[in-house]
Amino acid sequence: MLERRDLVGLRAVLAALSRAEEWSTADQLDGEVFGYQSWMIAADRTDEFVDQLVRLAVDQDAGVRDEALRLSRPGSNHE
Repeated sequence: MLERRDLVGLRAVLAALSRAEEWSTADQLDGEVFGYQSWMIAADRTDEFVDQLVRLAVDQDAGVRDEALRLSRPGSNHE
């Protein structure tokens, strides 16, 4: 989903991450998002990634909102 490099793909992964019941699943999904973020930053598309997080921080789904807000906090992107 993250290969889409769009809001829909990121939202789907954040929704799955917020509902992951196993630690290993959550860790793998978090790593995928971290890799996605790294790609966005390396490709000078940081503003696009930040814009996606801002838009998802007001999503109807509380889990998506929480994950977007967590990723928005400096220094806490990969916990």
